[in-house]
Amino acid sequence: MRFTYRTYTRLLLILSVLLTGTTATADSSVQKISRTEKMMDTFFTISVYSDKRETAETAIGEAFNGIKKIESKLSIYNEDSEIARLIKKKMIESPSRDLEANISRALYYSNLSNGAFDITVQPILELYNRTFLEKGSAPSVEEINRELKKVDYKRIILEDEKIKIGEDQVITLGAIAKGYAVEEAVETLRQHNITMALVDASGNMRALGKKPEGAWNIAMEDPRDMNNYIAIIPLDNNAVSTSGDYERYFDEKKEYHHIINPKTGYSATELISVTIVTDNAFDADALSTAVFVLGKEKGMALIEALPGVEGLIITREREILRSSGFKEINKKTNN
Repeated sequence: MRFTYRTYTRLLLILSVLLTGTTATADSSVQKISRTEKMMDTFFTISVYSDKRETAETAIGEAFNGIKKIESKLSIYNEDSEIARLIKKKMIESPSRDLEANISRALYYSNLSNGAFDITVQPILELYNRTFLEKGSAPSVEEINRELKKVDYKRIILEDEKIKIGEDQVITLGAIAKGYAVEEAVETLRQHNITMALVDASGNMRALGKKPEGAWNIAMEDPRDMNNYIAIIPLDNNAVSTSGDYERYFDEKKEYHHIINPKTGYSATELISVTIVTDNAFDADALSTAVFVLGKEKGMALIEALPGVEGLIITREREILRSSGFKEINKKTNN
């Protein structure tokens, strides 16, 4: 069963990139071509600067086709998808590169975060969705503990060109697959000799080079006050991703939302958002979730321990923590 949610504007908004259309630059031969499509339960926008419009449009089209193919394999809500077959049969042989890459990377971050990142939390999300939909309230402790027995990434086996999961397990790649799709889209653009582009999956962003005027400046909004900015982050051939309790939640107080602590079965509530900046969107997507679950101290410790990774954490008490190498243009700018 698909869990319901209310979706709000993500923390990360593009300051200087239009969502759709074509825009001329200072160099009249270079234009910005953008296109937006809804895929993987979110909106993907691909923006390209190029002096070859036809080449850019072809590259964008092929990048979107690639995302569609990834979605067809990795969506648990598509009964014919590869991951749906894995969930049903509990084992799949000769998995596709897309599925194997996502499972392998998910297990890597599960081990790295000591289980804070876990793709087997889907039964808990389904429980929340069901009880809030039917009763308008949270599930009982007994219900959560029952479903929690199904949550354990260590029961996933990836070896000998096979993927196996527990007989009672259901997995989801919602916290990592969008980052993978963004990174694959960038690779498609690169293969078409595109050197200036931004791929945005509703805030999970990857920049390919700079735009003509310089870095891609990304405004990070205050999750509790959308009229204010926390920071402006310059992107130049790297990625940024934010996880927050405001994205998908079940109650108005946001005590029950989609970022689950796999050890307790309850939503992680110490933080309200985590932003990760690193070399690629695949890692940024998973890390923002892992750090959110770990909390401010363990989460920041993980960020600082990883080379090439920076982050910004906002706690429920509105404390703002930045990693030692976090780069921004303005610490705060009123809209």
